[in-house]
Amino acid sequence: MRLLLTGQPIWSHLVPALVPLARAARAAGHRVALATAGSMAGELAAHGVDHLPLPGVPGQDELRHDPALADRFGLPRQLMAPGSRTVDPGVWRQIARAYAGPVAGCFAAELLPVARRWRPDVIVREPAEYGGYLVAERLGVPHATLDIAPFAALDLPLVTDVLDAQRAALGLDPTGDPCHPFRYLRAGLLPEQWYPPALRPPTGRSYRFPEPPGEPLPHRYAELPADRPLVLASLGSLVLSLPGIADLLPVLVAALGELPATAVVALGGRADLAGRLGRPPANVHVVPFAPQRALLPGCELFLTHAGFSSTREAIAAGVPMVALPVVADQPPNADRIAELGLGVRLSIEGLTVASVVDACTAVLADPGYRWRVRAMQRRLLAAPGIDQLLTDLAGLAAPAD
Repeated sequence: MRLLLTGQPIWSHLVPALVPLARAARAAGHRVALATAGSMAGELAAHGVDHLPLPGVPGQDELRHDPALADRFGLPRQLMAPGSRTVDPGVWRQIARAYAGPVAGCFAAELLPVARRWRPDVIVREPAEYGGYLVAERLGVPHATLDIAPFAALDLPLVTDVLDAQRAALGLDPTGDPCHPFRYLRAGLLPEQWYPPALRPPTGRSYRFPEPPGEPLPHRYAELPADRPLVLASLGSLVLSLPGIADLLPVLVAALGELPATAVVALGGRADLAGRLGRPPANVHVVPFAPQRALLPGCELFLTHAGFSSTREAIAAGVPMVALPVVADQPPNADRIAELGLGVRLSIEGLTVASVVDACTAVLADPGYRWRVRAMQRRLLAAPGIDQLLTDLAGLAAPAD
């Protein structure tokens, strides 16, 4: 099978899921390549993934630092109003329509000649990247969505018209169907029970992805006290770069200092932020970066921004959460965490030490949160593996009898 993967040139859109799929496909004897902007060449080379660069697709740094380029693609120049820590829903609708409209059109225009030369049997995209879907439809090739952002599907009814306009530009008929990008396969990375019933298409299946090999847990974490629960707090690297979000760190550190727990607070690689925190309480360890995937199985609670990768890692480790969502799919992820009883959701607007202490105390004191996360963990452990996903993709590529 010749498998072509497509994704936005963003680390979190490529490395956690598309890269493992590419590596597994190659190990199984398939021909596989990943098409995205040239800005990701070094990252993909480091993972040993064949890269099909699309020179006309801008990288994220280009879009962030060139207002004229952002205007060309219909993207807002800033996410948050001055003084606010949350993204206005209207701004997020603008971003969704830009990604399904001008961004998708640019990606498809760059990808189409590349795909014609490469001749894929199947194209697999991630939910924010629509160019792969458009090109697959233009070439009559089956396609699948590797669902790294389940709640991105909430945007589909908002972008159907602009996506149909991109179809028309490629000589394709409109569909008027928000779920058309899922018509072959929606491959989920969490059990179907994670999805609300309205987001479970008939083509939805879930798979258990292998965790990539990692370094052993550093010894200093193994020596943390054994007489109290361990709490990991991380808002990720991208979120901490947004206006006003780093101001939450002193609140979190002070709250964790009041808990009868040991806490590790990760700064997302931003060692410079430690200067805002002063001397942390004795039970709080502030680190520039924590080995999240290795450390989570040893934790009793995870304070998280509720990005999908972090949420998935917490469920895979069986750890309940206190969610502090900021942007993108984080708010609906946090809502789902609360709906399923996997943790508690807090608003970052008006966040106080007392509200963080109360939420953490409630989750740590109630074993039901851990039981429910462990039940979801068991469902994930029972899901078919990546080998079955490759079999299913090969089935799409096989001609009908």
